[in-house]
Amino acid sequence: MGAITQNPSEQIWDRYSIKAAICRKGGSLAALARVHQMPESSIRSALIKPSLEAERVISNFLEKPLFELFPERWTTDNKRIYPRYNKSECK
Repeated sequence: MGAITQNPSEQIWDRYSIKAAICRKGGSLAALARVHQMPESSIRSALIKPSLEAERVISNFLEKPLFELFPERWTTDNKRIYPRYNKSECK
């Protein structure tokens, strides 16, 4: 049998799991956008690329820290990680 390399209680957040968690809490990306008077595209794009306000809206709704939902964008002390892109992607 193979060994489990990850603690099963730890949640790995990707865009699909974030969207599913929002739905499980009875919300939707469109509803979050309406409540916070933001374009729906801003909330949607935060799942793919950095969007400061939209990331905060999602974090507050899910009651999860930013660094947990978006570890590649935020540090554990809620500071933005710069640069947010890989230098090889800039070619």
